[in-house]
Amino acid sequence: MSESRIIRVHDFHKLAEQARREQRLIMLLVSQADCPYCHLVKEEVIHPMILGGDFKDEILIREIFIDAGEKLIDFQGRDVEAADFAHGYGVYVTPTLLFLGPDGRELAKQMVGVNTIEMYYYYVAQSVRAALQKLPGRHS
Repeated sequence: MSESRIIRVHDFHKLAEQARREQRLIMLLVSQADCPYCHLVKEEVIHPMILGGDFKDEILIREIFIDAGEKLIDFQGRDVEAADFAHGYGVYVTPTLLFLGPDGRELAKQMVGVNTIEMYYYYVAQSVRAALQKLPGRHS
């Protein structure tokens, strides 16, 4: 994929099927439209990851916006507000990265906010590797 844009997800029920079929981890960026740190994480870390093909066969990188009015379909197939979906994971701060299995369970500790952008990729890679170890059906 030469496109570096992060795919916005609106249907987790469908995404879960893909993740299960391909035995891949879902790395979800919880974002807001006017969040400067979200933009920073995308430009400095996630877009280069996508362009470089980092973990491309192991993870599905997706994004949701928790701005007012955003709706999506959750892992159980229910229509929910995106903010309520995020709050279900205890997410109230953007950016937050979630590392989810096909069933929606968190497989690694979420990354909340940005401390040092220079170290962010290192922590993302560490979390991805830890989550992949717990991914059902995956053998390393």
